[in-house]
Amino acid sequence: MSVETVTKLIVKRLNQILNKPVVPTDNAGNKPGYPFLSYKVTTARSASDGEIIESELVTSTNPLFEFDIKETAIEQPTFTISFTAYAAAAFDASGLAVMALDALKHSLYYELKDVNAVMVSIEAVGDRTIQIVDHYEYRYGFDAIIRITTQTSRIVETMEEIKLGGTTN
Repeated sequence: MSVETVTKLIVKRLNQILNKPVVPTDNAGNKPGYPFLSYKVTTARSASDGEIIESELVTSTNPLFEFDIKETAIEQPTFTISFTAYAAAAFDASGLAVMALDALKHSLYYELKDVNAVMVSIEAVGDRTIQIVDHYEYRYGFDAIIRITTQTSRIVETMEEIKLGGTTN
């Protein structure tokens, strides 16, 4: 499963569960009205703890060969997605951030599991409030680390016969 697919699932479901807009953090367009949630993938892929290589014999697409070997590398990298809740009041922003965190940890558990993704850790909800000219925009957010399963395959052609010294082996 890709980072993009898992992120789209999370965004869609958070929007439905929280009944609030969930928009990209780096959004050049107009912001929705308060309260709302933003997201940004801050680390697209962290190193996995290793990979598993599976091999299987497959029918060759090359007419010169009967079989090929299909090698599949399976990894479990992580990615980090940052969520920030925005509101007109500090408690509204922190409350929305906590509801988003709870939804990720509990409500989305099985949906993430169904797409081979799992929540590895969620950092504490912290204050991200900023001053904009003469008022404050209250922001609270957290980062979530998610592990996904990825697979990549390649076909390796086999040598089925070789002639050595005029004989076939």
